[in-house]
Amino acid sequence: MKMKISRLDWFLVLPLLASTVMIAEIDPPRMSAINLTQWEQAGILVPITLIVSLLVAIGAAIDRRCSEEYLFQIMANAALVGVAASMFVHMFWIIGTKVFDLPDMSAENVVGVTMLALILSYYWFRFKGISQ
Repeated sequence: MKMKISRLDWFLVLPLLASTVMIAEIDPPRMSAINLTQWEQAGILVPITLIVSLLVAIGAAIDRRCSEEYLFQIMANAALVGVAASMFVHMFWIIGTKVFDLPDMSAENVVGVTMLALILSYYWFRFKGISQ
Protein backbone atom coordinates (compact mmCIF):
# COMPACT_ATOMS: atom_id res chain seq x y z
CA MET A 1 0.00 0.00 0.00
CA LYS A 2 1.44 3.34 -1.03
CA MET A 3 1.20 6.15 1.47
CA LYS A 4 0.80 9.74 0.42
CA ILE A 5 3.50 12.22 1.31
CA SER A 6 0.88 14.42 3.01
CA ARG A 7 0.57 11.79 5.77
CA LEU A 8 4.21 12.41 6.63
CA ASP A 9 3.52 16.15 6.66
CA TRP A 10 0.90 15.62 9.37
CA PHE A 11 2.94 13.04 11.26
CA LEU A 12 5.88 15.43 11.70
CA VAL A 13 3.70 17.89 13.62
CA LEU A 14 4.08 15.69 16.72
CA PRO A 15 7.90 15.83 16.92
CA LEU A 16 7.71 19.51 16.00
CA LEU A 17 5.66 20.16 19.14
CA ALA A 18 7.86 17.84 21.21
CA SER A 19 11.00 19.66 20.07
CA THR A 20 9.69 22.98 21.35
CA VAL A 21 8.95 21.39 24.73
CA MET A 22 12.47 19.92 24.79
CA ILE A 23 14.02 23.29 23.97
CA ALA A 24 11.98 24.98 26.72
CA GLU A 25 12.94 22.12 29.08
CA ILE A 26 9.65 22.25 30.92
CA ASP A 27 10.77 19.52 33.31
CA PRO A 28 13.95 20.89 34.92
CA PRO A 29 16.86 18.58 35.77
CA ARG A 30 16.64 16.70 39.05
CA MET A 31 19.08 14.82 41.20
CA SER A 32 19.39 11.16 40.28
CA ALA A 33 19.00 8.44 42.88
CA ILE A 34 21.48 6.27 40.98
CA ASN A 35 25.04 7.44 40.45
CA LEU A 36 26.65 6.03 37.31
CA THR A 37 30.20 6.41 36.12
CA GLN A 38 30.72 7.52 32.54
CA TRP A 39 31.62 3.95 31.54
CA GLU A 40 28.52 2.50 33.21
CA GLN A 41 26.34 5.07 31.49
CA ALA A 42 28.00 4.26 28.15
CA GLY A 43 27.51 0.55 28.86
CA ILE A 44 23.79 1.21 29.17
CA LEU A 45 23.38 3.77 26.37
CA VAL A 46 25.38 1.98 23.65
CA PRO A 47 23.28 -1.23 23.61
CA ILE A 48 20.04 0.74 23.94
CA THR A 49 21.11 2.95 21.02
CA LEU A 50 21.98 -0.10 18.92
CA ILE A 51 18.65 -1.78 19.65
CA VAL A 52 16.61 1.38 19.05
CA SER A 53 18.55 2.14 15.86
CA LEU A 54 17.83 -1.33 14.51
CA LEU A 55 14.15 -1.06 15.42
CA VAL A 56 13.91 2.35 13.76
CA ALA A 57 15.70 1.03 10.66
CA ILE A 58 13.22 -1.84 10.49
CA GLY A 59 10.34 0.54 11.12
CA ALA A 60 11.59 2.86 8.41
CA ALA A 61 9.45 0.85 6.05
CA ILE A 62 6.98 3.73 6.34
CA ASP A 63 9.50 5.78 4.39
CA ARG A 64 9.94 3.06 1.78
CA ARG A 65 6.19 2.58 1.33
CA CYS A 66 5.54 6.23 0.53
CA SER A 67 9.00 6.90 -0.73
CA GLU A 68 9.72 8.29 -4.05
CA GLU A 69 12.89 9.97 -5.11
CA TYR A 70 11.45 13.37 -4.21
CA LEU A 71 10.62 12.39 -0.62
CA PHE A 72 14.03 10.80 -0.17
CA GLN A 73 15.68 14.03 -1.36
CA ILE A 74 13.59 16.10 1.04
CA MET A 75 14.38 13.88 4.02
CA ALA A 76 18.09 13.70 3.19
CA ASN A 77 18.35 17.48 2.81
CA ALA A 78 16.33 18.07 5.97
CA ALA A 79 18.58 15.72 7.94
CA LEU A 80 21.70 17.56 6.75
CA VAL A 81 20.20 20.94 7.60
CA GLY A 82 19.03 19.66 10.99
CA VAL A 83 22.46 18.40 11.98
CA ALA A 84 24.28 21.47 10.63
CA ALA A 85 21.87 23.90 12.29
CA SER A 86 22.18 22.00 15.56
CA MET A 87 25.96 22.23 15.42
CA PHE A 88 25.88 25.98 14.72
CA VAL A 89 23.29 26.72 17.43
CA HIS A 90 25.32 24.67 19.89
CA MET A 91 28.52 26.45 18.86
CA PHE A 92 26.92 29.90 19.28
CA TRP A 93 25.50 28.85 22.64
CA ILE A 94 28.92 27.65 23.83
CA ILE A 95 30.40 30.99 22.81
CA GLY A 96 27.54 32.64 24.71
CA THR A 97 28.38 30.64 27.82
CA LYS A 98 31.96 31.91 27.66
CA VAL A 99 31.14 35.54 26.81
CA PHE A 100 27.78 36.16 28.51
CA ASP A 101 27.85 33.40 31.15
CA LEU A 102 24.76 31.66 29.73
CA PRO A 103 23.76 28.38 31.38
CA ASP A 104 24.88 25.13 29.75
CA MET A 105 22.53 23.51 27.25
CA SER A 106 21.01 20.28 28.48
CA ALA A 107 20.76 17.15 26.36
CA GLU A 108 17.03 17.87 25.95
CA ASN A 109 17.85 21.31 24.56
CA VAL A 110 20.30 19.89 22.04
CA VAL A 111 17.92 17.17 20.84
CA GLY A 112 15.06 19.68 20.71
CA VAL A 113 17.11 22.10 18.60
CA THR A 114 18.14 19.30 16.23
CA MET A 115 14.57 18.03 15.81
CA LEU A 116 13.16 21.53 15.37
CA ALA A 117 15.76 22.35 12.69
CA LEU A 118 15.17 19.04 10.91
CA ILE A 119 11.40 19.37 10.86
CA LEU A 120 11.35 23.05 9.90
CA SER A 121 13.76 22.35 7.05
CA TYR A 122 11.60 19.38 5.99
CA TYR A 123 8.61 21.70 5.65
CA TRP A 124 10.76 24.31 3.91
CA PHE A 125 11.92 21.81 1.27
CA ARG A 126 8.46 20.25 1.06
CA PHE A 127 6.72 23.49 0.22
CA LYS A 128 9.50 25.45 -1.50
CA GLY A 129 11.04 22.52 -3.36
CA ILE A 130 14.49 21.02 -3.20
CA SER A 131 15.91 22.86 -6.18
CA GLN A 132 15.62 26.27 -4.49
